[in-house]
Amino acid sequence: MGSQQREFPFALDRRLRLTLRVERGELVAWAVQLEWFDAEEGRWVWVARYDMAGGRPHRDRNRLARHETVSLPKDPGRALKVAQDELLVRSEEYIKAYRLAKAQGKEAWP
Repeated sequence: MGSQQREFPFALDRRLRLTLRVERGELVAWAVQLEWFDAEEGRWVWVARYDMAGGRPHRDRNRLARHETVSLPKDPGRALKVAQDELLVRSEEYIKAYRLAKAQGKEAWP
């Protein structure tokens, strides 16, 4: 089946972007990221992301931290659900931290 990507808005200025890779009907890799509409730049920017790049689930925070170790369930579907919930619950915190790092001149990551 390959990769599929979807966006899920949950406020006017924020959304989750979900990427799934399914092989033979089984979820083998995933990523979920919090995106925020930066009105100053007139575009969506990613703020925080959980993914399995490198084979291990981890969290990246744009302008702040790469590959933060996280504790997630081993089952890919459950891990994805936990990551999604965490981004939704902590979205305000992550956006505030991103905005502060941007104001301090910390460089954005692709």
